[in-house]
Amino acid sequence: MESLSSTLVSENIGLYLHVPFCKRRCTYCDFVSFTDFSQVKEYFEALWKEIELWSKFLPRIHVETIYVGGGSPSDVPFELLEKTLERIRDMFLIADDFEFTIEVNPNCEFVERLRFLDVNRVSIGLQAADDEVLKCVRRRHSVGDFFRTFETAKNFAKVNVDFIVGLPNESDRTIENDVHVVETLRPDHVSIYLLETHESEFETAISEVVENRYERFVEAVKEMGYDRYEISNFALNNSFCRHNLKYWRNEDYIGLGVAAGGHLGRIRYVNSPRLGEYISKLKEDDFVFDYFSRNDDLQELKETIFMGLRLSEGVNIEKLREIWWMFDPYELFHDLLGEFLEIEDGFLKLTERGFDLSARVLADVIDRVSLMAVGR
Repeated sequence: MESLSSTLVSENIGLYLHVPFCKRRCTYCDFVSFTDFSQVKEYFEALWKEIELWSKFLPRIHVETIYVGGGSPSDVPFELLEKTLERIRDMFLIADDFEFTIEVNPNCEFVERLRFLDVNRVSIGLQAADDEVLKCVRRRHSVGDFFRTFETAKNFAKVNVDFIVGLPNESDRTIENDVHVVETLRPDHVSIYLLETHESEFETAISEVVENRYERFVEAVKEMGYDRYEISNFALNNSFCRHNLKYWRNEDYIGLGVAAGGHLGRIRYVNSPRLGEYISKLKEDDFVFDYFSRNDDLQELKETIFMGLRLSEGVNIEKLREIWWMFDPYELFHDLLGEFLEIEDGFLKLTERGFDLSARVLADVIDRVSLMAVGR
């Protein structure tokens, strides 16, 4: 593989590390994860090799953000995470003000040890402030466990709390409890996701009930002073997730680990989701790409619009014209402007109504961009 340095938009990048092990899969989970821990040490050895390979191809980069997700990073031996950070520090230049996020299930003992890794942002997966819902989806913690973990984490880090609306056994009372948690604890950051389901699994009426609950939760959080800076993400006092902003702004990041994806300039890649293949190929000092491609102008334009419109700030129109010089949002979206889209200070963005109907609006926008290319 040729040197990638010349493809980078910036020398400042993010690192995503996938820890695909979890002692028990939740019923709603569709991430690549494994409950068999017999290869966990081999996996981390392969991960360290991948870190080394990337450092050789990108020797001059600065790491601004690190995000460890899963799976359940809090389920693996702590010393493996410790050694992983050591490898990163040895191989890359780390920014003085770097953001280091790790996803955790409620676990006080594990979270207390994170301060020794220089973690400064903890994302706690509560999902629902309702013990009956948690049991139903096979979560291994209680609401009480979450409260204790939150108190531990806030002593040394910024804290995000994850919620999912639409889980089985959920009721209006569940959402009231969720709102109460945010109102009482005032975490720095809140993520509220609407559970994606196939249409056949729920009647339309049930889906409407869930959507109404989601909208009530979102409005309640906004009324507490949280900034809805992205469709599913809310921050107090500008406590945005800097790592995830790299995704939405189409900036550079390396994905490390099984099934992890990366974005470097116009290059997109995804690692193999097969654990055995990931381990064996890295033993041979080789990358394990399942997908590797360089975007053409149209692909780059669509990705930049799709990701950028998820943000309340929107996407810079001049940036879009640098990709596709004849891009004209006034002509392309003339009937969407006002109700669903707006242009402000040179940025194309969703209106409040557009945010509420983002899935439909974004699909329409991307369809129009594709048709524009056909008719050029």
